[in-house]
Amino acid sequence: MVKSLSSILFILLINSNFIYTQIDLSQNWQFQDDLSYFNSEALQEIMDIEIPTLDLISGIIVIHNGKIVSEEYYNGSSEDDIYNIFSVTKSYISTLIGQAIDQGLLNNQYSTLDSFFPEFDFEYPHYVQLDDLLSMSSGYLDDYGEFPDYWFNTTIEELLGMNHLDGPGTFFYNNSACHIHSHILYHETGLTPKEFANIHLFPYLGINNPDWNSGNSEISNGSSGLMLNLRDMVKLGQLYQQDGYSSSDTQILSSEWIHEATSTQAEPSWSWNWNGGYGYLWWLPDRGYLAWGLGGQFIVVIPELNLVIGTHSFLTDVPNNHVNVLAGIIYNQIVPLFDEVVGVEPISLKIPLEYSLFSNYPNPFNPITSLHYDLPEDGLVNITVYDMMGRIVKTLVNSSQTAGYKSIKWNATNDKNEPVSAGLYLYTIQAGEFRQTKKMVLLK
Repeated sequence: MVKSLSSILFILLINSNFIYTQIDLSQNWQFQDDLSYFNSEALQEIMDIEIPTLDLISGIIVIHNGKIVSEEYYNGSSEDDIYNIFSVTKSYISTLIGQAIDQGLLNNQYSTLDSFFPEFDFEYPHYVQLDDLLSMSSGYLDDYGEFPDYWFNTTIEELLGMNHLDGPGTFFYNNSACHIHSHILYHETGLTPKEFANIHLFPYLGINNPDWNSGNSEISNGSSGLMLNLRDMVKLGQLYQQDGYSSSDTQILSSEWIHEATSTQAEPSWSWNWNGGYGYLWWLPDRGYLAWGLGGQFIVVIPELNLVIGTHSFLTDVPNNHVNVLAGIIYNQIVPLFDEVVGVEPISLKIPLEYSLFSNYPNPFNPITSLHYDLPEDGLVNITVYDMMGRIVKTLVNSSQTAGYKSIKWNATNDKNEPVSAGLYLYTIQAGEFRQTKKMVLLK
């Protein structure tokens, strides 16, 4: 996606805040010796009094400016204990997809699924983009989400043939569809996600050939099953914090991918306690971004504070109260301690500097295209598609929206959900005093 000059300057500004802390992630974590620069006594009190009230907690680690400022383990756990990180695995999968795109091994995220698997004669994959899978908006239902027919034991043909909604665009958290990412990596690179990560990711994070649950054709589980200790798990958060640099001179993930992955791509219909969005297999709460695994496996990244927090929890069922309390302690008690650090001025990574409407992608298209736009402030937004006679074809957005990096898809239908004919169309955004129009071409 073409980025505005303001977005590029913004990324440069953020990079300048942490360039001095780009640690070598292949090495062991170092501890911060001098804790006098923030209220470390308050943090230790939280670790000693608040966290132990959670019966299912096993560990928490707090990384600030690239060094450990606090680390505690509970209920018989230790730093060496390895856990299934459950759906935090998804954020690792997003990273591998980004690396493959960066390296030209995959087409961009706007490629449709049929382009990866042309040998199967299903109609629906022609309408679903990789972008839809990454944002949990593919429209697929979770047909293989329950025992004994788990998603990772199914074939790609079974996954592509799953039941689905009328089209992509609606957020639906889905393990079965997410596993398609693993098949795409395997189909396009000849490597399972674990094999690909063992070359392109894990060595740069100091992770040595971890166990990773696999199924059909020995393809790594794309939704869960990566086994890591807490120190290794949070290395991914620090990689994103360092703008994809695994060391001061080695960038293994592009700035562009990190920006896309941690910008709003979908609006979840549910979350535990926030009004944020969903990126590319990353949750977007009110501050920063979050990898969230079942039962309380967290990687919390607050980029403007150079802060990464990780947790491991024991899994028994789906202890929602545990998750709620743990998240509340992190976001309401721990994070604010670092807001108070002298010289740190919080900057919202999700607020653009100016209004922008970008060219749709792909263009020409058939039948789905994505429109991206930037909102620097909250307000009423209208995005409408017109034909060349100026007649309204489809109203895509007509509601109040919060500031941020936004996107919407058009599936070449009108307001009656009827397919429209091929040709040249206009789309216009009106947000406050900002108004802009661009052209797009629909092919049949």
